[in-house]
Amino acid sequence: MARKTKGESASNWTILLAEDDPDYAQTTVTLLEREGHTVVWADSGAKALEVLRSRQIDLLLLDYFMPGMTGEETVIELRKFNTNVQVILQTGYASEQPPRALLKRLDIQGYHDKSEGPEKLLMWTDVGLKAAYAVQLLRNSREGLRFILNATPELHKIQPLNELLQGIILQISGLLGNVNSFLAINTHGNGVQIPEEPKSEGFLAMLVDETELAIQASTGRFHGFKSAMECLNEQELSNVRTTVQQNEIRAVDGTTIVPLCVGPAVIGVVYLDRAVSLSRDLELLQVFANQAAVAIHNSQLYEMATLDPLTGVYVRRFFEQWLLRELRAAFRKKYTLSILMVDMDKLKQINDTMGHLGGDGALAAMGSVLRRVLRDTDICGRYGGDEFAIVLHEPGPQGGELLAERILELLRSESVEGPNGRWSVAGSIGVSLLEAHDFDVADIPKPIPAAYFDDMAKQLIDAADRALYKAKHTGGSCAFSSEPLQWKAFS
Repeated sequence: MARKTKGESASNWTILLAEDDPDYAQTTVTLLEREGHTVVWADSGAKALEVLRSRQIDLLLLDYFMPGMTGEETVIELRKFNTNVQVILQTGYASEQPPRALLKRLDIQGYHDKSEGPEKLLMWTDVGLKAAYAVQLLRNSREGLRFILNATPELHKIQPLNELLQGIILQISGLLGNVNSFLAINTHGNGVQIPEEPKSEGFLAMLVDETELAIQASTGRFHGFKSAMECLNEQELSNVRTTVQQNEIRAVDGTTIVPLCVGPAVIGVVYLDRAVSLSRDLELLQVFANQAAVAIHNSQLYEMATLDPLTGVYVRRFFEQWLLRELRAAFRKKYTLSILMVDMDKLKQINDTMGHLGGDGALAAMGSVLRRVLRDTDICGRYGGDEFAIVLHEPGPQGGELLAERILELLRSESVEGPNGRWSVAGSIGVSLLEAHDFDVADIPKPIPAAYFDDMAKQLIDAADRALYKAKHTGGSCAFSSEPLQWKAFS
């Protein structure tokens, strides 16, 4: 039967005493509790194994002779499911087993003769706990590195910058446990939405200029702030600036500040509302920060090269490459594919009436609507000045038409305001659908020529353009669909 009592000053160590003599057990429990340890008592090897399977134990003090199962047999069974718990064998007979041979054979940490008194017991307990500390330190470092290695592919995958930043702050929380934190990086960007119940607290911010840290991802008590100046006092801000200037991780005033560096340039900082004092944890933070900084920098470069800065959708060249990739996947997996061509209505009149800033506002509003309606598997690109194109992944027979109706519905509430009043944002939409093929495998050339997919992309866009032309000449603010397309037969 397990027994647990609480010491006066906790050492944070839990010791399991496996001992069948109740008098000796009571004396030992009292002695160890005076040292601040939490003690669990089991009166047999079998019961000790039950405890070891059900809870965290740092050190096992194990009597050699017990009813049903000897201490040696208990250790053999223990090592089948737990190689980390430290073991000190106890015996009432000094010559029971050759100690060196027993330590080596059972992979245990000590062999204590009970007749040597309480001081020797405490000495062997200290030996076992020091060994437990070393094992835990090594295991935690290994688990931390494994965490970083597992997180690295997620960091470096192609994804929106705001999602990457949010992921980084949550991964840091997972690495260190629950902390208040933020991350700030040297770039411009929009705020990041954080789940309502974050697993930890903190924030991520971008260094907009030499002095301002704009928060981009946050958890806990930092959630909702837009700038580091809003949630940090002058001393805390000074600590952040010093970290940026010195370009090295700092644990100061109950916080930890980690610079994010690419080469000599500091692109941001991670702010943790907890002092990380262990060198192991600081090293793990630095390793993770190096990975995160490179991922952020690459994401910034990627977005600069592929995103239209005004509308937030992809540039035409990237869209065309994506369309070809989707066509190849649709052919290989035999699913449908849709194209929507969206053209703004009366953009020239908006420009003439409200100026080009008003026209830019209308284009930005259109881009915002299109981004909001897309699934993760879809993509939107700016195909021309006021024309946008959407690729729908596996939409089904009516998916393109349903999406077009959703876009028109959202546009009805969009408008731009200028010196000459307010102007509604509207658009016309053309939809084309490519059905899944039913070719026999024997009829498909290997490899399929690249020109084949180029031609299918042109047909799909041309069909959507023809449908768009009908929508425009019907008066706009509506959608038309072309007849479904079939894959071109191989000659």
